[in-house]
Amino acid sequence: FNKLKYFKSNYKKILLDREYRVFWGVGIVSLLTLVYFLMPTFYNKNLIQNEIKNQILKNYNINLKFNEEIYYGLLPKPHFFTKNLSIIKDGKELGNSDVLKVFIGLNNLFKINKISMSDLIFHKTDFNLYSEDLIFFQNLLKIEPNENNINFKKSNIFLRNDNDELLFINKIDKSKFFYDSKNLQNVLV
Repeated sequence: FNKLKYFKSNYKKILLDREYRVFWGVGIVSLLTLVYFLMPTFYNKNLIQNEIKNQILKNYNINLKFNEEIYYGLLPKPHFFTKNLSIIKDGKELGNSDVLKVFIGLNNLFKINKISMSDLIFHKTDFNLYSEDLIFFQNLLKIEPNENNINFKKSNIFLRNDNDELLFINKIDKSKFFYDSKNLQNVLV
């Protein structure tokens, strides 16, 4: 209790002491950095969902249907993620993804309408495709070049014929769509 009385009587002196200035400076900078990175947790989830959906449709020509709420994650880098997502083309569901992660740039975390997406990761996606639906992957190769990647991890492609019979199953451990700046073209690896 003696130390508490000393601190109470010498409060201003202790706060302005040189030894504590560095501590308070580092503490304030750390707190402001944490607040900056956690700003997207307070955004309206419906607005973020619509913004992400519109940007993916505009940039990659992929129409998405969010079946569950979207969440914000900080590590390993800031991203939004959702579970149980449908990939739609011409009103027909092509695939169902267990998890979609949309990584975002660090420069505009305060502006909801100006969130810049960097990479997309579709995890455990099951594609139910017919022969006319294979153009979905060809269209990904024809999108306008950008520095962002689309990754499919631990996914499956179920190719069916017109009678809805299963022709083959193709497992995808890791697949990546990206722009190759040396050859000046989009590449699927």
